[in-house]
Amino acid sequence: MSDYLNPGDYVSGTDRRFRVLKEIGGGGQGNVYLVTSDGEQFALKWYSRQASTTEQYHAIEQLALKGAPSDRFIWPIMLVEGESKDNFGYIMPLIDTKKYTKLAHYFSGEIKVKRMEPIIEACIQMASGFYDLHLTGMCYRDISFGNLFVDFATGDVLICDNDNVTFDNLTSSSDIWGTQGFMAPEVVKGEAPPSSQTDLFSLAVVLFRMLNLQHPLQGKKEYEIEIADYESLVDLYGHNPIFIYDPIDATNRPVKGKKDMAEAYWYHYPAFLKNRFIEAFTIGLHDPNSRVRESIWIQDLLSLKSNLMYCYHCGSQLFYDRETIQKTVCPSCGKRATLIPPRIKIGSRILLLNHDTLVTRGQIEAENFMDYETPYLKVEVHPRHPEIWGLKNLSEDVWRYEGKDGQIKELTKDGIVPIKEGLEIYMGDKQCAVRAATQIK
Repeated sequence: MSDYLNPGDYVSGTDRRFRVLKEIGGGGQGNVYLVTSDGEQFALKWYSRQASTTEQYHAIEQLALKGAPSDRFIWPIMLVEGESKDNFGYIMPLIDTKKYTKLAHYFSGEIKVKRMEPIIEACIQMASGFYDLHLTGMCYRDISFGNLFVDFATGDVLICDNDNVTFDNLTSSSDIWGTQGFMAPEVVKGEAPPSSQTDLFSLAVVLFRMLNLQHPLQGKKEYEIEIADYESLVDLYGHNPIFIYDPIDATNRPVKGKKDMAEAYWYHYPAFLKNRFIEAFTIGLHDPNSRVRESIWIQDLLSLKSNLMYCYHCGSQLFYDRETIQKTVCPSCGKRATLIPPRIKIGSRILLLNHDTLVTRGQIEAENFMDYETPYLKVEVHPRHPEIWGLKNLSEDVWRYEGKDGQIKELTKDGIVPIKEGLEIYMGDKQCAVRAATQIK
């Protein structure tokens, strides 16, 4: 069997046979086909003869035996072979391309996303996915836009090309690989092979680009490169990388009108998120052991989601920052924010309540931040009196609050309590203080 398969060809695994329907993709290692078996459809990655090495065979075999870290990974299910032993491939789940889009299409401008929630959710799921992977003692090696698919309606993420994955114990310089612009400086310089620590750098690059639409190291220095040859790129990403918003070194700032996409976003984010990116691309640039962990990103991104609010002038979304709220302007219309929506205070954390807010358990319970998908409460707008909002309990927890008559009331699942100034609710064991909307003076 050759490097290419034709419709009607068969490949076989240990206990299953698959019929090729059509080719659906290709790359440097081989091609991807739509296949069917027993009425089910799958994707098949079929390696070229050159890529069909013994090492690759055993690597895929190990991944299939180990199983996916989570359902976000389009993971090898089984090895398959054809009529000859010269080529092989592996079966994996089929991506619904009507729902999921390769992340690269978002950055090319083909996909327009008007709301921040799917973008933030996608960032959370990416961090969570690689957290799950690293917990298994493995590293991805090549995190980049080409390996990530996103449902931009919901923010759901799929991670593909998992034949990149290997155990987190590489030592050989021959194991150094990745995608230009995403590799950690020590990998670019050839000083270290990929690892979970270098994955953390690549993840930070993806998150920054997701939220700012610009590479964190591509500012004036990259703009001034006349010929982007190997030496200039190794200098930019390896020997002398400088964050475009480095608080001390301003030599690589965005170039107005040329390389400045981040300027439309960076200044509108809360200080805690900007400080985290500064940490990731200053200390974390040069010290692999000081890189921002996935769990920290998840907590920060949950806080970012909790700080979303609407501009009361144009309806666009913006972020609440307690320290700078009096100077906050809308990134869309440029007008100053005039009203803070209702909000909940839990300890030192504040969650803003908009007409369409859905809060997860991970946002309520800081100690359970990894439970960021379970709905906990939502804002309900009165159908006949839209000025009246309430909090709907979506959890199994019993809420307790003081009613108008001074008696303690209990609120079980699907119950609603009106939002009002001074209301205190015990949501399970969490004491929550509710504040009504407030004019910004």
